Amino acid sequence: MAELLTVLAIILVLAGVLFPVFASAKSAAKKAMCLSNMHQAQLATDLYMSDYDELFMPVNHRPALPPDSRLDRTWVQLILPYATSFGIFTCPADSSLREPSETTFDQDLVPGDIYSQYYTASMRVNMGYNYLYLSPIVFRRGQWVSEPRSMNEITDPSKTMLFVDSLWSRLEDGTPVGGGNWLVVPPCRYMSFAGRRVDSFTVDGAVYTPFIGWETSDPNSAHLYGNAWPWHSGRVNLARVDGSVTSMPVEKLSAGCNLKDSWRGTISDSSEYVWDIR
Repeated sequence: MAELLTVLAIILVLAGVLFPVFASAKSAAKKAMCLSNMHQAQLATDLYMSDYDELFMPVNHRPALPPDSRLDRTWVQLILPYATSFGIFTCPADSSLREPSETTFDQDLVPGDIYSQYYTASMRVNMGYNYLYLSPIVFRRGQWVSEPRSMNEITDPSKTMLFVDSLWSRLEDGTPVGGGNWLVVPPCRYMSFAGRRVDSFTVDGAVYTPFIGWETSDPNSAHLYGNAWPWHSGRVNLARVDGSVTSMPVEKLSAGCNLKDSWRGTISDSSEYVWDIR
């Protein structure tokens, strides 16, 4: 009996030591897979841009209008033909409760169109697009249109973010829910230049923003980091325009920014700011 208790005690000690190791290894594997997915999505973006005069993907064909899979396309659907599968757009570390695939696919089926089935699901991917700098939605001639930027406008592709880990929403207790979000917004918008307050979005006209900046006053808000989200133990994975992928603490997303709610803060160091194209 004493020998059995000794063996059980040893097993419990080993379990206590090894389980955290296994959990850490599993988490590291998910982060590595997510980084690989980000890289594949960036390569798909490059292939798309080579076919479209080096322009980034529009957010939608029909932005800010009622969703309709028969008439619209999202940026995810546009680069999907260049990707290995739709699965690369999902982070394996995202454990949030998502809608069943049948509820997001069936309503989007269009005869003869193999990509229409991904319309609704494409808005819940875990790669948030840095669209306000790369493909802003602007009000033109009475309607909202997406105006993709050109690669030639990117001053430093090795700095500028293309995609980042994201989430759709959060419950009242802060629990992530609904998967990811295909769009993210930056923490700051304006900068000081020659004593003037300058809009870093640099577009002529009103810009469509689903919400205004990061909601830092509410720690349970989905907009806490502009819909970016640290699925990897406080860190986010991101892909840059030049094709590099990296992992960083989520707070680094606001580097170079004097962060305040509702874009009241200013960009203080554009060389550290990973969102801007300059």
